[in-house]
Amino acid sequence: MLVIHSRAAIVHWSLAFLITLGAAAPAVAQPKTQQQRTQEVTSQRGGADRAGTVLDENDQLIASIWGLSSEEMLRAKVLLQGPRKSFSVENLSPVEALGIHARSDAERRKYAEMFARTFHADVERSLAWNAAFTEAMARMYPNEPVMDFSGQAKVAAPIGAADMLNVPRSLVVDTLPGTGTPKASKAR
Repeated sequence: MLVIHSRAAIVHWSLAFLITLGAAAPAVAQPKTQQQRTQEVTSQRGGADRAGTVLDENDQLIASIWGLSSEEMLRAKVLLQGPRKSFSVENLSPVEALGIHARSDAERRKYAEMFARTFHADVERSLAWNAAFTEAMARMYPNEPVMDFSGQAKVAAPIGAADMLNVPRSLVVDTLPGTGTPKASKAR
């Protein structure tokens, strides 16, 4: 079981995840010409006609959860049925779709801030849950280690690498870095 011991570690890994996601996006967004914007609007309208211009109860609930207006949710619904459906994961949020397809820098910033607030709140809830779970495990099972390494085979690795990966030193045969050759024991 993975137990994260600090809030800073969660934030660090969360930021690393977001940066990785950002790296997967196109490197540079090119400004759109009037013709491209017109084609996008035309294709979105066509998608809206096919998807229906009315939001159902589920769509309205999702819009409410994300803090979107009906118009924003409808646009997101249309975007998520177009090419974005092929390019993205199935659970892409409407806010992410709107941000990716923002019509201006200000709109992109608005959706980025909405998503950042929601993500931050979720990390806070996750940290609170992890703290409560860790406390419950310690209280309910005080004499059980989180991970039982007894019976595990020793591994040949440099101590520094093993320490970085939290491998108990009792399971490490120290090696010369890059060689896999055990270090010679020093006679004392």
